[in-house]
Amino acid sequence: MKQRIYTLLFCLFFSTLLLAQQSIDKKLVGFWSSIISKTKEDPIEGKWLINRKADGTFAMYLEILNNNDTIYAKQKGRWWTENGNYYEAGDVEYGDIYTYKTDGNKVDFRLIKNRFPQGFKTVKYSEVKAKDQSDYYEEKYSVFSAKTLQKTFEMEDKMNGFSYDELDGTQDARLVGVWTGSEKDNQMEGTSKEWEMTRNTDGTFVLDFRVKSKGKKMQSHIEKGKWWVKDNKFYEYHEDSEMTDVYTFEVLNDNQIKFKEYNLSVDQNKSNYEFIDTRKK
Repeated sequence: MKQRIYTLLFCLFFSTLLLAQQSIDKKLVGFWSSIISKTKEDPIEGKWLINRKADGTFAMYLEILNNNDTIYAKQKGRWWTENGNYYEAGDVEYGDIYTYKTDGNKVDFRLIKNRFPQGFKTVKYSEVKAKDQSDYYEEKYSVFSAKTLQKTFEMEDKMNGFSYDELDGTQDARLVGVWTGSEKDNQMEGTSKEWEMTRNTDGTFVLDFRVKSKGKKMQSHIEKGKWWVKDNKFYEYHEDSEMTDVYTFEVLNDNQIKFKEYNLSVDQNKSNYEFIDTRKK
């Protein structure tokens, strides 16, 4: 029993000692902003806003420029000062330790010796006192997160073959029937294809196509799937690959339809892939 009490007292004493060593420099409390500059190792640029609170917590908002896109990120965690050094512990703990020097509305940080900067920070950087822009960044971050989540769902759906829901589509009577077509060097240089496509009124199709490549024998293949039309776009779901190809289309006359790629599951050798189906019967 005594041993357990001594152990508990020791733990309490050790925890108190650690808390005493980790202090909060009130000069660093508040909103501060900084610039992310390009480097040879990392060509990204942007800025961040950090809100350090007196209770030792912080919220950081990142605005990063990546080519023509703007990325918004958010991180929460703890901060403290110890023996003249500045520490942060968030979702991603980089393990960097900075010395710092305050000068009114500016703070200069410098990485301690024998360490290398990680993440978006550099060996030395400065922060300046800033206004509360947390509402602005919260809105930007929320919108960006929602769009990113939507893109993730769309990507997962497309990989599973359910990127497009045929329940909202219809079968355009002008596309029903047996059609033939051909193309060369579009999907692969030196490869030609010809096909016979049967589109049924119930939304199913049978595609019988033949492929000829240089130095190889003609190969035949039959694919089955579903087709539908929505918003003047033609959707073609393939059962084998579980992928959906999307085309815009134009009915040239009763016997010819022009298709142009909109979103294809297979990369083509040439951009703006298009072809014409000619009615067989």
